[in-house]
Amino acid sequence: MYRRLSALCGKGRNAVALLVFAATSAMGSPVLAPPLDADGAVREALLRNHDLRAARAQVSAALGRLKQAGLLSNPRLELSNETDRPFANEGEYSRSVGISQEFPISGRLGLAKDVARVDVARALVEVNEAERKLAGDVAAGFYEVVVIDHKLDLRDRLIRATEVLATATIDRYRAGEVSELDVNAASLELLRLKQERSVLEGERAAAIRTLAGLIGFGAGDALTLALGLPARKVPAPAAQLITQAMERRPDLRLLGLSVDRAQAERSLAAASVWEDWTVSLGVQRGKTVIDGAPPQPADDSLMLTLAIPMPLFNQNEGTKAVAEAEATAAREQHLALSQRIENEVAGLRERVVRLLDAVGAYEKHGLQLSGKNSDVARDAYGKGQISIIEVVQAARLENEIGASYVEVLEQYLKAMTQLDAATVARAELMTHPVDEAGVTVGER
Repeated sequence: MYRRLSALCGKGRNAVALLVFAATSAMGSPVLAPPLDADGAVREALLRNHDLRAARAQVSAALGRLKQAGLLSNPRLELSNETDRPFANEGEYSRSVGISQEFPISGRLGLAKDVARVDVARALVEVNEAERKLAGDVAAGFYEVVVIDHKLDLRDRLIRATEVLATATIDRYRAGEVSELDVNAASLELLRLKQERSVLEGERAAAIRTLAGLIGFGAGDALTLALGLPARKVPAPAAQLITQAMERRPDLRLLGLSVDRAQAERSLAAASVWEDWTVSLGVQRGKTVIDGAPPQPADDSLMLTLAIPMPLFNQNEGTKAVAEAEATAAREQHLALSQRIENEVAGLRERVVRLLDAVGAYEKHGLQLSGKNSDVARDAYGKGQISIIEVVQAARLENEIGASYVEVLEQYLKAMTQLDAATVARAELMTHPVDEAGVTVGER
């Protein structure tokens, strides 16, 4: 039993593309995509997933805000016209034209750019975090399909054995060796196994389409999977994995950048106490009428105005207090997340090790013994030594042992995927290049 099930579960589906969803082209011919293993599915998702593309678009938005943060405000054109025409209409007037410009005198623009630079870094790290989560979700979805295929393999093996048993029971019934009860028992057992297989087929189809959606395929797009189990190995020591997680986790870096941003916001608030000075330059022409005096000529003059806001009532104390509180909150969140990561990685590593031992024990002893037990029961039934009920019980025990094995295997794959995500083991699949001219994301 062990050799047969291992061949089905281990080799029969590892190197061959088992699942083919063909999209129909305009001419009606199927369009097949290259088979994707777990890493290939992750890479394809990092290129195709639209939620990830939306996150990357936020990097461009942050770069736009960085560019805007370093710009001076636009100058203002000031026009003025004064006349006494609606009143005495003596010919007095005053006209002026000028330009005013605000100038920061406390380094506000530079500090605003510091805040915007942190926002760019935060946007990049948020992309990395979205990539990390997507990679974990895609790997988990991929191995969910693998596990369902293992369940199907087990059902197929039992169905074949039960079909042989049902045929033998019918032959013995016709020969008068057994009663109709034996025929009915074998038929009912076969029906149960086929119905279980039908339910699994539905789960398999749903799991594949869920995975296709994560990768970025449409309902009619071709998706071919090269299903197989990952190489089994004992994880690195917990201390090494924790160090790796602390160095690579984007969510941890994001909290560190939150501290930097709060500090930059506080510096900007302190500098903004001194608001921008306004300098105005213009020319004025006016004419004055003096009673009893001869007509006066028009006078031209040059105007220069400097407006200096006085920080008497607003020292931005509230804004600075908010920034300090946000920095403190980010530091505490960073410490809390660090502790959670340490415990998460240590716990997942221990779980993977235990489950790895359990999977090995099932493959080495449990599957082999349960399969042998079923073979012995069927052989004894053929010789008339035991009843059909005992054969069915042996088959169900084999089914239960196989189901337990697949359940442990599923838990192992899930824990391994979670450990990979927690330590960013697939970091080589993620890119976040930045240069002085801009940001390029999504290239592989």
